[in-house]
Parts: sequence; structure tokens; C-alpha cells
Amino acid sequence: MTRAQIEERAAQVLRDHKLLSVPVDPLQVAKALGIKVMNAVFAESGKSGAIVKRGEKFSIFVNANDSPGRKRFTIAHEIGHKLLHMSTGEDSEFVDTEDNFRSAEPSDDPGWTRERTKEWEANAFASALLMNRELVMKIWTGIRDPALVAWKFQVTEPAMAVRLTQLGLINELS
Repeated sequence: MTRAQIEERAAQVLRDHKLLSVPVDPLQVAKALGIKVMNAVFAESGKSGAIVKRGEKFSIFVNANDSPGRKRFTIAHEIGHKLLHMSTGEDSEFVDTEDNFRSAEPSDDPGWTRERTKEWEANAFASALLMNRELVMKIWTGIRDPALVAWKFQVTEPAMAVRLTQLGLINELS
């Protein structure tokens, strides 16, 4: 999928469930989609989250030891997997490690496997969900301070800097 298609999918979810307020609450989005979200302690270090589909039920597990901001992104990322990569018929799951949360754009490089592309798509979805294009542009117009906009959206300053750059509102911060 293209970034534009992913952006539209995330925006449509927010519109469909009337969740276009700042900050976007990924727990409300999950609830609206019928996904149960639980804290978990993973046996392996470096695990951030997982989404599991059993029958018609979806569950998201987030690392109980992660910061609230990390949990917000992980929940949004896992929602992205559900909407973009999980079929309605078969049981499936995605387990995400810290390494899966990179912002690099896909390329023709042989290292860009289908799995890595799915992780990029879920990251792009999470970014578009938590930092909706229309909401960011509206708030940016009045504030023009990346740190304050990040605070309003309850995301990290680096995440907001990446988003503002993607939207063409700033040049990449040094």
C-alpha cells in the first residue's frame, strides 16, 4: 500500500467512529473496532506488542513495562496490522519487537522483505492515526512549535518532527 492509501484508511477509521479529537486515544479506537487491549509481560526482552486473532476476536497485548507514549504507538501499530494485514477467515498474529518500529521508507533493497514492508505499513498507519493529517495541520497553523504540538498529540517530539516533515510543514529538524 502507498502512504496515501494508509493515511486515508486511518482517517476513515477516525471519521467512522467520530474520534477526530486531540489527542487521539488509541484505546478508544481499539474499543470501537471491538479489539480488547491488555498489558502483558513478555518472556523475551525487546517485545513491544502483539495482536492476536482467534476466531472472530482480536486482542492486543502491550508491554506492561513500556512508557505510556510507547504503549499508545504500539496499540495504534497493532490496529494497523488488524486493518491492513489480517484476513477475516483465519487465525493469525503479529508479534512486534523494538526493531519493527523504524521510520525508514520502503525501498527496492533486497532487505525489504514482505514482513518488513508490513511493519512499515503498520508504522505509517499508527503515525496517521495518532497524528491525523487534518488535525496536525489545523493545530500547526495556530502554534508552529513542534514540541508543543507533540505535547498536544501526546507523542514524542521526534515522532512529531517526522510527521511534520512528512506533511511538508517543516524541514527535518537537526
